[in-house]
Amino acid sequence: MHCNSIDLDKNKSFCILPFIHLHVNENDSIKPCCFSAKLDKKYSQEFDFYSDLEFTNIRTKMLNGEPIPQCTNCYNIEKNNLQSFRIRDTTEWLEKLNIKNFNEVIPNLIYYDVRNDNLCNLSCRMCYPGASSQLEKEYTQLGWSILPASRRSQLSEIVNYNTIQQLYIAGGEPTLMPEFKKFLKKAIQLGRTDIHLRIITNGTNVNQEILNLLKKFKTIDVTISLDGFDKINRYIRWPSDWSTIDKNIDKLKSLTSNISFNVTVSIWNITSISKLVKYLESKFDQPTIFLNEVMFSGKINYSAANFPNKKLAIDDLNLLKNTKTYQNEYYFKDKVDYLITQMQNTQVNIKDLQDFFDYNDALDKSRNIKLQDYIPELEKCRPLF
Repeated sequence: MHCNSIDLDKNKSFCILPFIHLHVNENDSIKPCCFSAKLDKKYSQEFDFYSDLEFTNIRTKMLNGEPIPQCTNCYNIEKNNLQSFRIRDTTEWLEKLNIKNFNEVIPNLIYYDVRNDNLCNLSCRMCYPGASSQLEKEYTQLGWSILPASRRSQLSEIVNYNTIQQLYIAGGEPTLMPEFKKFLKKAIQLGRTDIHLRIITNGTNVNQEILNLLKKFKTIDVTISLDGFDKINRYIRWPSDWSTIDKNIDKLKSLTSNISFNVTVSIWNITSISKLVKYLESKFDQPTIFLNEVMFSGKINYSAANFPNKKLAIDDLNLLKNTKTYQNEYYFKDKVDYLITQMQNTQVNIKDLQDFFDYNDALDKSRNIKLQDYIPELEKCRPLF
């Protein structure tokens, strides 16, 4: 192994996660992290994090600075001069573990990200059936192909309660999952309330049972996924209720001060992000807001860059420059600047836009709603085709 100090600008391959972290999705597929491509294997009780050949090869290549095929998402982000998850997570964990040199980096599984199942109460437009039981039902009714969640190994069977330091739990919706509650109860029983919990929630189901369990733990980070203010969020994250979310944010503030917000930037909300940020800044002195581009491997292009009225989108993005978040959070600032540049330099793909409207209209018909009533700016783009 290398003995030199760790420089993530010189070694553009190294990431700490394959050394300390295991991601298992709702179909038992194993990945180096949630943002990477999956490996060619399924999780089973026979899987050994330390001796697995694919993980071993990935670690060796990373230490040697060789690119990893599964990690192109982070590489592409860095090509745009943005901070990737590779850099953000590695920096955090190197400091937390007090690692200074490559020769101190050894496999030590202490961080788990287990997507236990797809149980969810929302049907988010940019999501997929494997992560939403509601979408799974809707896709089935529409006659669309699905890849249903097929979990065999449960969260409590995957995690080593003796060595785990951190759990990242997302959904579906974690607050609804019986297995997550089972994990919390067992951790409390074993005296492991020191486990660092990182919870991704849609903010619609902050019930007293889950609050009582979470209050037992010392360190909790909550990320609330919101894609718009009020009815825009309802349209994208159907059928979320804004007044409920607003009240639940206050409940979560009483639980932990470590609250952040994840905004999936897409064709649906690219003209209205400023309204959401304004709301969040009214609720928090200094909100932490992550702007993440929508990602989907299917045939429909949800990208914000394919929104036809470039000026309208850029005008709203420019409003973000006047926010406290833009002025004080460099990650947010860089992403806003990147989105503006992307909107300026990307041509509209009319065929993709037509396919998008066909898909979106089918969901609207299924839900008995109209785009015009929620996002009229997008509805006005129809005359292009």
